[in-house]
Amino acid sequence: MKRNLFLTAVLIVLFFNTFNAQTTIDFESLTVPDEGFYDGSSDHSGTINSTETFTYELADANFYVTYTQAEGYGFWNALAYSNQMDKVTQGWTNYSSYADHTNGGGANGSSNYIFSYGGDSIMFDETVSIQNAMFTNSTYAYLYMTDGSGYTYTTDDYFILKITGILNDNTETGTIDFYLADFTNGNSYIIDDWTTVDLSSLGNVDGLKFSFASSDVGTWGINTPLYYCLDDITYSSASSVKNNKFSKSFVYPNPAKDYVNIDKILNANIQINNISGKTVFTKNNCSENEKVNISNLNSGIYFIRIENNNEVFTKKLIVK
Repeated sequence: MKRNLFLTAVLIVLFFNTFNAQTTIDFESLTVPDEGFYDGSSDHSGTINSTETFTYELADANFYVTYTQAEGYGFWNALAYSNQMDKVTQGWTNYSSYADHTNGGGANGSSNYIFSYGGDSIMFDETVSIQNAMFTNSTYAYLYMTDGSGYTYTTDDYFILKITGILNDNTETGTIDFYLADFTNGNSYIIDDWTTVDLSSLGNVDGLKFSFASSDVGTWGINTPLYYCLDDITYSSASSVKNNKFSKSFVYPNPAKDYVNIDKILNANIQINNISGKTVFTKNNCSENEKVNISNLNSGIYFIRIENNNEVFTKKLIVK
């Protein structure tokens, strides 16, 4: 009897641990170019006045960076990555986190991390529950706020990274404010090391989007450089999607170029979103099998949202 109870307890523990297995994305598998960062410039076609999006996937998460080549100069947005370690160089050419650089620029002494600029988002292949992630200031933003090269933060000033959980239809599940600098309510600090942020209150999400708020506002919006650094995203699968009736839907070919077939979606509504959350195609009350023209879509990662009678499922689509 005791042996049976012991075996039952072991099986319960094993099941619980498997069912709630966590994944941590630490970005160490990324190959960083010799210059110490990747911002899409090396992959851009060189076409003048064109913006191209480059995507990369780690575990179940999808990231992107855009690079624009203008006449005589180029610039990037969203989620570059870096292994740079530089706490003293001012300006936008410094792709470094302002953190402990004893071992590496990333969290916990690792090398690689996300170096992000502007509003952006991360999307997952399936619905997930995100436990936490680590954030810190970029050197550019930190020095802007502290050494007189920009707007020196003082009483009542703040610089907030707003982390919002989103679903595939862009519904928001909640927002967490992480103060990259806080001089309100008696506080007086600017984040100078990697900091773990609890994201569990966002619930089950299909992605995260990021935005900013600040007291340093001018004619054109926030003056403080809209940069932050991200590392070590820890999450687990959300069990609520496992038995969804649309989980057996087929999307093919995948990758696709001109057309994509979506089967077993009778009476469902479908929506295709790009990796930044913009809806590029919708159709309601679908037939059992649908053939969708995607020849107008740029290459990259997309998400097909299938919904009917309060059941929602998502399939990832890669467009060549």
